[in-house]
Amino acid sequence: MVEAQKIAAFCTQCRSRCGCVAVVEGGRLLRVDSLPDHPTGQALCPKGRAAPELVYHPERVMRPLRRTQPKGAADPGWKPISWGEALAEIASRLSAIRATHGAEQVAFSVTTPSGSHISDSISWIERFIRAYGSPNTIYGTEICNWHKDYASRFTYGHDIGTPDFANTDCVVLWGNNPAATWLARQVEIQKGLKRGARMIVVDPRPTALAKRATQWLRVRPGTDQAVALGLANLLVSSGRFDQDFVAAWTNASLLVRADTGRFLRESDLRAAGRSDILYSHAGEGGGLLPLDRSGKETDGTPVLRWQGTIETQSGPVLCHTALELFARAAAEYPPERVADVSGIEPGDLAKAADIIAGAKSVAYYAWNGVGQSVTATQTDRAISILYALTGSYGRKGGNVPGGAAPFVDISGQDLLSAAQRDKALGLAERPLGPGLQGWVTARDVYKAVLTKAPYPVRALVSFGTNLLVSQPDTEMARKALSALEFHVHADFFINATACYADIILPAATSWEREGLRTGFDGSLEGLRHVQLRPPVVAPVGEARSDTDIVMGLAAGLGLGDRMFDLDADRGHDAALARTGLTVGMLRASPAGVRVDGTAQLDGQSLAHDGHPRGYPTPTGKIEIYSERLMLSGYRPIPALDVGGDLSSAEAGYPLRLGSAKSVAYCHSQHRNIGSLRRLVPDPIVEMSPEDAAARSVSHGDWVRISTRSGDAVARAAIVPGLASGAVFGQHGWWIEGGEGTPYDRSHPLAANLNSAIGTDRADPVSGSIPLRCSWCQVEKISFEPPSV
Repeated sequence: MVEAQKIAAFCTQCRSRCGCVAVVEGGRLLRVDSLPDHPTGQALCPKGRAAPELVYHPERVMRPLRRTQPKGAADPGWKPISWGEALAEIASRLSAIRATHGAEQVAFSVTTPSGSHISDSISWIERFIRAYGSPNTIYGTEICNWHKDYASRFTYGHDIGTPDFANTDCVVLWGNNPAATWLARQVEIQKGLKRGARMIVVDPRPTALAKRATQWLRVRPGTDQAVALGLANLLVSSGRFDQDFVAAWTNASLLVRADTGRFLRESDLRAAGRSDILYSHAGEGGGLLPLDRSGKETDGTPVLRWQGTIETQSGPVLCHTALELFARAAAEYPPERVADVSGIEPGDLAKAADIIAGAKSVAYYAWNGVGQSVTATQTDRAISILYALTGSYGRKGGNVPGGAAPFVDISGQDLLSAAQRDKALGLAERPLGPGLQGWVTARDVYKAVLTKAPYPVRALVSFGTNLLVSQPDTEMARKALSALEFHVHADFFINATACYADIILPAATSWEREGLRTGFDGSLEGLRHVQLRPPVVAPVGEARSDTDIVMGLAAGLGLGDRMFDLDADRGHDAALARTGLTVGMLRASPAGVRVDGTAQLDGQSLAHDGHPRGYPTPTGKIEIYSERLMLSGYRPIPALDVGGDLSSAEAGYPLRLGSAKSVAYCHSQHRNIGSLRRLVPDPIVEMSPEDAAARSVSHGDWVRISTRSGDAVARAAIVPGLASGAVFGQHGWWIEGGEGTPYDRSHPLAANLNSAIGTDRADPVSGSIPLRCSWCQVEKISFEPPSV
């Protein structure tokens, strides 16, 4: 008998990245157990426990495959080829396109690193793309992480940060349900609640956390910005916010010119003042003028709310402090108006404001629920400014940005020239959006393929994505994928999108390859944990890691000098260099090591200790008023447009359509895993009892969800407590149901919810689309399974 090995590892099946033990016997993965001593190892979800089913699934791609039949043929005629043949052909095609037309005419597509195995290799993939020279990577970031990680920088200069839920006095979950999506984060919330923290949940759905909340705000989909402004109005108008923090570390006191919308500067004044910073008096108030960015303290006490006339070189100009402008915008949302827009009762809004105002510390998280809408960027701004008023940003019990140690980013941001970066599709329309990082929308790539404007996209190289179901515009996607000159897809399985590829490459799962994790951000303590997970079993068939795949392509394209001479250890050592760690040290400690770092755990403000000059924003402070947004044609203060998109239903489509995630699946993954499919056999759409009764729909009935853009089928799930007028489906369905379902082998994409989502309306900054707030109708369908 061979004794089973127990190998310390971490799971990459979803965002949680739970620490675990892989149990291996005879070179075969038997099971995955929790690892309680790991920062994220207290428990495992069903996806993690299903790891052996994934690794040894009979439908895994085992060898590189080449298409032998035309696209659109019922049978692609996949023919096995060698890795040498596959890499040589891909490198030759990519090299020819770059030499003849330019690297921008090759687009790449990368699945989410926050919810898939590709997190092990994402830095290497991005480095390869930038070394090759393409500014066009379909990343899905505009409907995933961009708002919390990048739009938040319009306010903080940093990302949303890691919430210190375990030590906070007030947990705020806004459009985020970690019970279904982030088990390690859920554990941290439980720690805080056991300490006595109060909790506010902003969510239309009666989730388990919403039911446990001190105050549940049952918001209508798409109206979160009105709620944030309404809460801010209650805090500012009553003076119940951290005025010392706001005065010292936000640009609340800076004067804004009413004529230009720009900050008043010393050069504007008729009479010059002090050379560092000017404190001017007009009537009973005054305001600070940002003369430079030295961050020097003033002798006077800043006045937060003020308006008055200032004599400038061009004459008298009306000016307002930044906070005064925000207060006026927020005042347009008294509790009664918030109730009209969002459905939240005035008393409930007031109770939530009382909890926030009375808490010594507040920690929050907002994600897809508010990021997948046409107002996503300004909604993030409204929530971020509301949070800044609490004074908790960067403090113990609050949200702390950054990591715990100075890791080096090896994703190659410096490898893409400015000239190439400027060619990113959609960047001209959204100059402050994800295109700045070379992350483009799927629909912009589709349009470039089909219309050849602003230039043709001739080839697509995909790593794990399933564009047909993870993005809307399904029919446009089909046409674009069919029209590509060349298409490569690397994955575990042949999914709906891979069926259009010319070459398919077999990718190894994270259990079959090495993976470096520089911090586990489920908690502040987790940020200190660094781990190099070994491959716990050998790859099945000829599967290779995504890192090895891009190294092979880089070799064929002559890019080895930009890829650390094709040595992954050298790259990982570069990422670890500032910490004093090496790959060799981590291999000697497979359970991981704890590093000393800069995450603020002592209760002092990040602005004081982490950034002596303040925050990395244009004014050096948290920005209540964003001159950067204003100069690019966007609103510098968030203000909700409650026009037809939000205030009234589209004709024939009276219900607000959102989507929600299941603990059994992550995006379009896992539906071919038997144990998980038994948990959730079919796609569902959640309906309130009132809306179901009005349509004669019972629990379990098959229904059609229709919008003006398309439709999808699902089983009705009647959910007491769900806000009436709102329904929630599940995206990611592409594998057919059993015989006798309306999404059988002949119509597997009938259950694809994204077929019903339009992209004609988008967030003007990020390009986000209304995956969580479209108008729809739901109707029962007559469906009789075939007789046996």
